[in-house]
Amino acid sequence: MAIVLPTDFEQMLNEAYRSVGAFDANILYIYTDFRYFGNSATIYKNRNEFCNAIVAPFLDRGKTIILTTFTYTAEGRFDVLGSRTNLGAMNKWILEQLGAKRSEHPLFSYAAFGPEAGFIENIGKSAFGYDSVFARLQGKRAAFLHIGRPVSMGNTALHYVEHMCGATYRIHTAFRTEVFRGEHYIGTDYSAFLRRRDLPGENFEFDFSKATAKLYDKKLINQVGSDIELSNISFYWYDQTIDCLLDLFYKDPRVFIKSNFIGYKS
Repeated sequence: MAIVLPTDFEQMLNEAYRSVGAFDANILYIYTDFRYFGNSATIYKNRNEFCNAIVAPFLDRGKTIILTTFTYTAEGRFDVLGSRTNLGAMNKWILEQLGAKRSEHPLFSYAAFGPEAGFIENIGKSAFGYDSVFARLQGKRAAFLHIGRPVSMGNTALHYVEHMCGATYRIHTAFRTEVFRGEHYIGTDYSAFLRRRDLPGENFEFDFSKATAKLYDKKLINQVGSDIELSNISFYWYDQTIDCLLDLFYKDPRVFIKSNFIGYKS
């Protein structure tokens, strides 16, 4: 990478974000993979400065960003304020920001930062169902933004679609994990629509390739950079994407998995 100064890197990001239309959204659900862009981390004093540079163009424009902070806490105690995520650099970074908000689901929590961040608090108990983060994003001028992560690698929103459509290869599962905000007890019995594990020979591994091809075919994704080099900046609107994924599932309920399974009544 020829970039040697922070100003060069930040100018490149601004131009890429503007090119794909990312500044038009109010809320940006961000996926990152820094195997390419991380080469520029060395021009910053620390990880915090690098992560700030990635999202500053949005925060400076009054946008709200949202990232996954999953902990998969299936038992015991989950603390909205204190439970750490083992996901990537940006996912850890957002939890360190003063004013960031975090949702309460013990397995699949999210953090948001910006003027609309509060929308993820006090969510429903279903990870992908009624009053979930995904349900609340609809109608909010939200969009997905991939920074170095190819769209084909997946999108958690497909589980929201599977939940709404009743995918027969998944099952509703509740967890006894106790959820706290510091010392304040919030509740328990949060649930998620998870892959079935009861069928020999089936693991229902997800496959987002067909969905990705359709999103590109319908010209719903604006992109600069290369998926192969992991230098892509990819932008696509949330509501349009959900509508497209719903249509795909109703045409083929196996579209999101590497299996021909359909759970017919025996």
